[in-house]
Amino acid sequence: MQWMALGNLWFALIIPAIIVLYLLKRKVEDRVVPSTLLWQRTLQNWEAVRPWEKLRRNLLLILQLLIACLLLLALLRPVVPTDGISSDHTVLVVDTSGSMLAKEGEVTRMERAVSTAQSLVEQLGSGKTMTLIEAGREPNVLLSKSDDKQALTQALQGLSAFPGAADTNAAYSLAGAIAANEPGSGVVWIGDGSGERKLETGAVSSFSGPFRFMQMGRTRENTAIGVFVTQPAEKGVEGLLRIDHYGSQPSRGTITIFDGENKLLDTDSFAMDAGGSYTASFPALPVSPVYRAVIEPEQDGLAEDNEMWSVPFAAGRGKAVLLSPDGNRFLHQALQTVGNMEVETIQQESQHQAEARDLWVFDGVLPDKLPDGNLLLFAPDRKTDWLPFHGKRELEQQPKAVVPDDELLKYVDWRDVHVAASSELGEMPGMKSLVRAGETDLVRAGIMNGRRVVVIGFDLHDSDLPLRPAFPILMQNIVTWLSPTQSAPIGPAHPGEVLTVALTPGASQRMLTYPDGQKSPVASEGTTWTMQVPDQLGLYRLDEMMGNGQQTRYFAVQISETESDIMPKVQRMGGEASAGQPEGGEKAASSVGSMELTYWLAALALLVLCVEWRVYQRGY
Repeated sequence: MQWMALGNLWFALIIPAIIVLYLLKRKVEDRVVPSTLLWQRTLQNWEAVRPWEKLRRNLLLILQLLIACLLLLALLRPVVPTDGISSDHTVLVVDTSGSMLAKEGEVTRMERAVSTAQSLVEQLGSGKTMTLIEAGREPNVLLSKSDDKQALTQALQGLSAFPGAADTNAAYSLAGAIAANEPGSGVVWIGDGSGERKLETGAVSSFSGPFRFMQMGRTRENTAIGVFVTQPAEKGVEGLLRIDHYGSQPSRGTITIFDGENKLLDTDSFAMDAGGSYTASFPALPVSPVYRAVIEPEQDGLAEDNEMWSVPFAAGRGKAVLLSPDGNRFLHQALQTVGNMEVETIQQESQHQAEARDLWVFDGVLPDKLPDGNLLLFAPDRKTDWLPFHGKRELEQQPKAVVPDDELLKYVDWRDVHVAASSELGEMPGMKSLVRAGETDLVRAGIMNGRRVVVIGFDLHDSDLPLRPAFPILMQNIVTWLSPTQSAPIGPAHPGEVLTVALTPGASQRMLTYPDGQKSPVASEGTTWTMQVPDQLGLYRLDEMMGNGQQTRYFAVQISETESDIMPKVQRMGGEASAGQPEGGEKAASSVGSMELTYWLAALALLVLCVEWRVYQRGY
């Protein structure tokens, strides 16, 4: 039993106060009586010097003390464990994060959670309602204040765990807000407590009603692949695999490496102590565009983290075009030195602009439309549909960084740089100012129509920037940011994340193939594509149709590493999560449900008061 309001314990002073009243002598009135023979003992008592009398057994005293005790208990708000639903309105939250995919015997934690929730729905009494919330990537209210058991059951049967992390804090905040706005509400959370280890207190501080956590987990034994990387080596491809064990018992098993065609390449075995890690290396794997590692532990609770794909890292060279009508030795030398790109220099506009390049550099000239590739622009001299040119302005103030911590300005010192004049540009959506002299923007960067664009408003010959150490550092930062990343692996990624995929300029058609074979066209222009990673685990393939053939790249989606730690935890609303008990954890957690006895005690006190009044009337 718990006490919700121990601060009201001072009310216990009424008990000695009642006893003192019965110790004090009663005042009497003078009356004429025929004889005092039968009152001698009573008169002796009243003639005593002491102002109080000996406490004697009295039914009224006992009843009044019982009433005081019941009221005191009611003010202390006692709470007792309960298995059923005691609130008039129950906010039921079901965790659907990746750890709920762990198996407990023959069923998963998710299946057990749905079964437990259905049992609670069946216990709904007359006049009681339930709000059902799915605690997934984002909390989702499935039904609100419903007393329809069939609808609630159907909604529960539609729940399934996804291989990602749930936003636990947001779910608690939503459940607490709904319960706080509905009198007579309580919150019931069904899950394993994995993932988030600490819950934000401020998010649910406004709700102080009954909260119950029903833990759906006992085991903590799980072995997972933490890292699997591959890279070209002198003899084929070198692979490195790290296995993590989250259990309390030693773990052992086998490792198998496959290529993209599911051909067996290599095998190994592993053995680890409790909570340990094991690293396996494969120095000479046959060349393949992708590799798949699979482990088979002897004791394992979660199968979704026993497989991982790896795309070998292969550094490549991009293609860049420098268009400078008057020639610019500073710029040409910088582009040849920094980055990892093949630079082609031209002095007049030609059909090259119709071709696709990874990076276009324009010095003192401006294309009518954005080229197919990333763009670096120096000293624009006219207005176009995509660039608002307002003329050229002479500068008197020194350049200053607007965003000093931006990656393009890292280690760049503008204190000794002077600029004589710069182009005046209007508002450009998606572009932000990085360097400014007075009210004039000197350097802007951002995304325009899916392309990365950097605009430097001044001519290098109108400044001393090329003579300063800041120039090669600035060019290194800019070219690195604008360089293509098609040759590098795209992932790995986790379900629900926002993934930025580099696209090859000039592709006429793009197609994304899911691990189950489903195909989806990619409708995106420019050099980048932003997507929300699906819940489907495995290997994804991106095909881009080029003029000279098809280019294929891969990326993997894997379960979040935090979900591999499936050790049960007990959550408390508005506080920290405490460690769960591997053995019998579910039974212990199920007793966290509570029912407040305040109203029952107050009603019982009222009943005793009626009895006390009747006793007083009868003169007992």
